[in-house]
Amino acid sequence: MSREEIIATARRVVSAGKPFVFATVDAEGGPRMRWMGGLLLEEPLTIYMACGASSRKMDQIRGNPKGQLMFQTEGFREVVTLYGTCQIIDDPQIKQKVWEAMPALANFMAGPDDPNLGVIRFRTERVEVVAAERHGEPPLVAEL
Repeated sequence: MSREEIIATARRVVSAGKPFVFATVDAEGGPRMRWMGGLLLEEPLTIYMACGASSRKMDQIRGNPKGQLMFQTEGFREVVTLYGTCQIIDDPQIKQKVWEAMPALANFMAGPDDPNLGVIRFRTERVEVVAAERHGEPPLVAEL
């Protein structure tokens, strides 16, 4: 599979809208994973996520911006892992775009100007795809 096909596969799986796992690094250097739902996807694989502005994940990003996202298709036929760097975003225009892309945020926040709304930008640097039909083979890898 070519680099472009690996990235296209990742975009397809990411854009399916299923819950995903987000991993950050804590102050002791250990991984911290949590389920996330909802995202805004931009080219090529830049992902925006919303969370509480005072959440532990925001503190972890301030301490170490490295992160991972993991997505899967039904029955785990394909698993996509993205490796990259996180950045906390305060830009009101981006917060508005995230708010519009994730209607369920209205259950937790008052609006895009709510000071409790935190936005994380994840810039993918590496993609790995594992497919069930390739059982036992190494992941397909693409660098961005």
